[in-house]
Amino acid sequence: MVNSGAHKKTSVSLRLRLTVLAALVMVISLGLVGLVLDSAFHNSSEAGLRARLESVVYLVLASTEVGENGSLKVENDPGDPRLSQPGSGIYAHVHGEQDQWTSPSSLGVSLPKLLSIEPGESQFLVPDAETGFYTFRYGVAYELPGGRLLPVTVTILASPQEHEQEVQAFRSGMSRSLGAVGVILVLAQLLFLTLGLRPLRRITRDIAGIESGSLQRLEDHYPKELEPLIRNINHLLDTEKANQTRYSNALDSLAHSLKTPLSVIRSSLPADTAAKSDAVDNAVSDMQRLIATRLQRAAASTRRTMAQAVDVRVQVDRLIQSLKRVYSQDLINIDAIIEPELIFYGEQRDLLELAGNLLDNACKYGGGQVRLSARSLDAADPRAGLSLRVEDNGPGIAEGAREQLLQRGVRGDERVEGHGLGLAIVLEIISAYNGEIDIKQSDLGGACVSVSLKTH
Repeated sequence: MVNSGAHKKTSVSLRLRLTVLAALVMVISLGLVGLVLDSAFHNSSEAGLRARLESVVYLVLASTEVGENGSLKVENDPGDPRLSQPGSGIYAHVHGEQDQWTSPSSLGVSLPKLLSIEPGESQFLVPDAETGFYTFRYGVAYELPGGRLLPVTVTILASPQEHEQEVQAFRSGMSRSLGAVGVILVLAQLLFLTLGLRPLRRITRDIAGIESGSLQRLEDHYPKELEPLIRNINHLLDTEKANQTRYSNALDSLAHSLKTPLSVIRSSLPADTAAKSDAVDNAVSDMQRLIATRLQRAAASTRRTMAQAVDVRVQVDRLIQSLKRVYSQDLINIDAIIEPELIFYGEQRDLLELAGNLLDNACKYGGGQVRLSARSLDAADPRAGLSLRVEDNGPGIAEGAREQLLQRGVRGDERVEGHGLGLAIVLEIISAYNGEIDIKQSDLGGACVSVSLKTH
């Protein structure tokens, strides 16, 4: 079996790669922006809360009276209605050396232990496991008669619920906003990729036109960045075409130049030595036949990268009509099962040589019934290659002889006796296309030769 051993790797489109990369960068960037904004708002909200609690301290101090003996008296309505509403979330506490006062809003609320601080100091504390409240303390000192100072600490406590609701509302709005921004950026990215990759899609379309034979070169105008690529592709096409032409001309020249010396040798044979003349004449004929065969094989074993598209149905029908005329006396019946609009992206000569060789042997050694099946190797990729199977209802090929026929280097005269399959040229064509060949028993009763040619 002839097999290249190569495995086709699944490729990822450039557009998908760029989209995934851009989406990843966008998610990370928007996530970092969200974290920064959330932290900034949290700090700003706490700063605002501290300012509001500090303003409540001044309202309480304005409502506080100190007696000559150091007693404290605070109005139950110091100016903020929340301090008079039980469970409002804002609680005030004033304590001196002898007396203390707690706002009516703390009715039914378990307040933490409240500490004193030195006059002139202030302290802002965030909720923890012990307090559970935002706390702002402010220390003042009242001067009593006789010059004695009375230290007083005013403590304002705020439930964290209001602050948490503000933060949650901000996060919800920020998430919606960043989500909308993300959608807009994704759409913009897709638009940019669509416009930016349009020249590459045009190149792909034009190369497909070259492969199908509708175009010869890449002639369209492309962006400046792609000009070196276009220039190199056109240079490759020109070089390949020139090499193909030189190779074909060299083969023709070789064949023509050898014909003349051989003809001279044949015409120069002496007429009186008949036995020697026959031997030399046969040798010359063998040389001519070998030269023609080797030149034909060499030509068949070279294929171009950008070969013309060959309609398989048209070529197979031509072969079938020719073979039916050759074997008309044998009443050969050839059925062709070909995938609709099947195209072979290779050399037309290779397809005719391959299919013709297999069909000729099936007609010659079969029992009159021949079936040819052809399809694409990959339905999703018509350029992947061609699968060809030829079957007959003859005696078949012995299992032990199949391996010998498929050995590399089998020459045209190294055939299994009784079945002139002649796979030398077929094997060379298959090798040129990195293909495979397999011989097995056909359900028609005879041999089944399956061949694949890879054109990608």
